[in-house]
Amino acid sequence: MFANKKSLLALSVASALTLTGCFSDDDNNVVVEPPVTPTDPVVVAPTAPAELGLVVNANVVDAVTTNVVNAKISFLENGQEATNIVDANGNQLKVVDAANGNVVFTKKADSEITEVTLSVTADGYIGKSFIVDLTAAEGVSSIAAQLALTLANGPGVKTVVETVGAVGGSTSTEVKAESTGKTGAGASIPAGTQLLDAAGNAISGELSLNVSGADSTSGAAAAIVPAGLNAADAASTAKSAGVANIIMADANGNKVKSFGDSEITVTMAIPADTMQNGAAIQTGDTLKLKSHNEDTGVWADETNVVTIGALDGDSNTFTGTFQTKHLTFFTSTVDITPCTSDISLNVSGDAVPAGGLYVQFASSDASANSFIAAGSTATTLISAEKAKRFGISADAKASVSIVDVNGTEWFNSNGEVDVCGAVTATLVNPVAQPVSENFTVTATCSDGTTVDMSNAVVTYGLAGKAQSIAASAGNGAFALANMVPATTATYTVAVDARIPLDNGTTMATGPITVTPDGTAESLPLTADCGDLTGAN
Repeated sequence: MFANKKSLLALSVASALTLTGCFSDDDNNVVVEPPVTPTDPVVVAPTAPAELGLVVNANVVDAVTTNVVNAKISFLENGQEATNIVDANGNQLKVVDAANGNVVFTKKADSEITEVTLSVTADGYIGKSFIVDLTAAEGVSSIAAQLALTLANGPGVKTVVETVGAVGGSTSTEVKAESTGKTGAGASIPAGTQLLDAAGNAISGELSLNVSGADSTSGAAAAIVPAGLNAADAASTAKSAGVANIIMADANGNKVKSFGDSEITVTMAIPADTMQNGAAIQTGDTLKLKSHNEDTGVWADETNVVTIGALDGDSNTFTGTFQTKHLTFFTSTVDITPCTSDISLNVSGDAVPAGGLYVQFASSDASANSFIAAGSTATTLISAEKAKRFGISADAKASVSIVDVNGTEWFNSNGEVDVCGAVTATLVNPVAQPVSENFTVTATCSDGTTVDMSNAVVTYGLAGKAQSIAASAGNGAFALANMVPATTATYTVAVDARIPLDNGTTMATGPITVTPDGTAESLPLTADCGDLTGAN
């Protein structure tokens, strides 16, 4: 657009000079240049940002407190780096360091992908992959994704760390890291074992061996199992029975992924009441084994099996043992009859607020997070296809809680309920007098020309809590809705203007603090407006 305007102006000036020519004096033939009339610069405002398609507002949070977690988020498609995911300004996203746990993204306008895998890691937490749906009901322009991580030594989870010495790319001595009981898991690496990275290069020096186990009799183990345990077209449906997450890396984060021709021994705790072929497992039985590669987000069926060992009477768990030539997240599995119905939610009571609500399932049968859009009374949380992929059985039960963006509870089932099919809930807004107020964003050029900011991206939230996307009301006005009253908190607001600003960015500086008291707020921005200069 700017090039066209400049071309037209240049053409006009050239035409004027051609027609005017030079004035001459007939008496002495002295050429007299015509006076130059200065032309005021023409200010060219940037084009208003176009309306985005479906926008995903993802927040990485602590699974217990729902406080945001500083995290690294990798975007993956079909086991590779994503090529179709972009930010609000169209910049391709592959890896994001989310300092406040938040990232807003969408897909390319010409992309037909329907989901993306987010591999999320954070210091002190068990890394996990999440599958984010990129489709939404008609009329829904933004969805929220809660990416809940579990502490490496949180409730029902135990992590053991040992130092490994490697000389010439091999272990110098035997190394063991293990825990026992319901959270038991272990790894034993013989002396002289090759330590290779993903490309097959040897790794030497001092490394750390991290082994994490989780209680599969509760929701703790299910909460750390990466999404997509089963392929959509799998002949059978597997459910996790025991877990072991093993990471070995040097001080620079270079990970050991394989051991050449050598094998190591891995153990995991498996509940004694685990059922296989209609009967409880016993010593000597074997279970199938799956592994998940955190770098690709892909599950694989292992050829090795898990052998059921001795029973630990104190924890009522068996020790499952297997051999492997590589490191990653492992789970033993049993086949189940999958849920073949959509898992849906019917709500009554207080209305689902702007910004929506998060639904959380937690049990040894199922662990899943979903989202209810503002104003919904009925919604599909997990389709029948995804219920199979996530390993949710036809008779699965789980505790169900519904919380807002701050983790405040709107509903709790107070016990496990059937989740295959329709779940009902009566919502109660825990905030006695929630506050809403308008927030107006303006962008002005030096000559007073304004740019319509209705399609900017505005996020807001309490310090340390997840961010919400403010709904646009048009004319640059946005709704900051369902806020906690000003007597207890202040909010920060971030604005992605999606046009160049005079500081050379598209994001407003901040954070901008607002007081939730019902009084309208505004943010005036100075646009980076080009100018076309005429004759000088």
